[in-house]
Amino acid sequence: MWFETIIREETGCAAYMIGCQRTNECAVFDPLWDIQPYLAMAKKHGSKIRFVIDSHSHADHVSGARLLAEETGGELILPELADITYDATRVKHGDLMRMGGVGLEIMHVPGHRPEQINLVVYDYPRGDEPWFVLTADFVMVGDVARPDLAQKGEHGAPVLFDVSIPRFLDLPDHVEVYPGHLAGST
Repeated sequence: MWFETIIREETGCAAYMIGCQRTNECAVFDPLWDIQPYLAMAKKHGSKIRFVIDSHSHADHVSGARLLAEETGGELILPELADITYDATRVKHGDLMRMGGVGLEIMHVPGHRPEQINLVVYDYPRGDEPWFVLTADFVMVGDVARPDLAQKGEHGAPVLFDVSIPRFLDLPDHVEVYPGHLAGST
């Protein structure tokens, strides 16, 4: 498996690419509007973009997911609760997508956004336990995302603390955590 982080320095937004060398396929998680870095990274690894995944409706940047899926023929993946008017494959908690020895498991983490998902990543040649989780806007350094942006805080906060945080904490301790925002984020 290969794994790459692509950061937009101006906003601190991070997108991720995961690929399988055996099948020469890859997935892009939360792509930003400029799709050229993802096309270049796929080319560098000799991979075809198979999955283009948006974790939730983004308020801090314009998603490049639809454009990237159209350009590459990759399957556009969105959470089942996403409020969209275009075609996409919908995923829910526990769904698993495979690319050879790579597994991508959907973890629904409502609270920041009702539809938000994380991506739990497995490298099966390494073992049957998850290697890392891509948390998008759910987990920040030392904090969790605000629960009052997409709904009233009194609705989002209990869901965040009663559903999402326990799901996240149930991951094995060795699982690496990669957030959707890094230094420089607005």
